[in-house]
Amino acid sequence: MFETGLTSISFRPHTIEEILGAASRAGLHQMEFGSDVHVPAGDTALARAVRQETESCGMAAGSYGSYFRLGTSADPAAAIVPYLDTADALGASVIRIWGGTVGSKDLTDAQFDALAAEGQQLAETAAARGKVLALECHPGTLTDEYPSALRYMTAVDHPSIRMYWQPNQNHDHAYNLEAAEALVPYTTNIHVFSWEIRNGRLVKLPLAAHADRWHEYLSIFARHGGTHSLLLEFMHDDRLESLAETAAELNRWAHAFD
Repeated sequence: MFETGLTSISFRPHTIEEILGAASRAGLHQMEFGSDVHVPAGDTALARAVRQETESCGMAAGSYGSYFRLGTSADPAAAIVPYLDTADALGASVIRIWGGTVGSKDLTDAQFDALAAEGQQLAETAAARGKVLALECHPGTLTDEYPSALRYMTAVDHPSIRMYWQPNQNHDHAYNLEAAEALVPYTTNIHVFSWEIRNGRLVKLPLAAHADRWHEYLSIFARHGGTHSLLLEFMHDDRLESLAETAAELNRWAHAFD
C-alpha cells in the first residue's frame, strides 16, 4: 500500500554513494534522483550506473525528480525526450515535472488552456514510453493550490498526467485534508515532511512532530487503495545523519497500514 523512499535533493551536497548507503541502512525502498545535481537529464550512461548501484543496495529508482516545466518550450514533445531517456536508464516509471511559471491566482484562462493542451500532448508522448508525468504541488505554478490542480487534472484527463501530493504549510490542517481527498484519485507519489509557518517564517520540524496529521492524510490514500511511494523530502536539520531516525518514523507510519 505504501512504499517508503527518499528524494536525492534532500542531500544535494552528498554523493550518490553516500545517499544510497544511508538510505539502504535506514530501510528505505525507493529513490527519487533529481535532475539538477545527481542525475542530469540526458546523461543516460550515468543513469544506468546509478540504477545498477541502487539495485545493488536492494532499492529501486522508482521516480525521476526533473525540473522540466510546462510552458517553457516551443516543442514540448522534443524537450521532454532527454528526461524520458534518463528515466528509462534509471528504471523509473514516474517523472516529476512542474506546472509552468505562473501561480494559479495569476494564471489567465488562455494560459491555463495552453498548459492543458501541452499536458495532453506530453501525456501521449510519455504514454508511448510507458511513463507517467506527475506535477508537484509547488508554489508559483498552476498546482500551488489544490482547486487549480484538480481543474488541471480534469482538463487534461489522461492517465499519464498525474500529481504528487504534499501538505501545504501555508494552509491549515483542514485545507490539507480537503486537498488530499480531492487529489487522491490522481496521486502517485507523496512528498513527506513536517513543516509549519510561524511568525511568517518556515520552520522545519522533526517528522514525528506531525505524526497525527500524517496518519489522517495517509488514511485518505489508504482508503482509496493502490500503492503510493512516501518520499522523504529534506531533513529538519539537513543532516544525512538524521535520515535513520526520520526513516524509522516514516516506516512506522507505512507499516501501520499493512
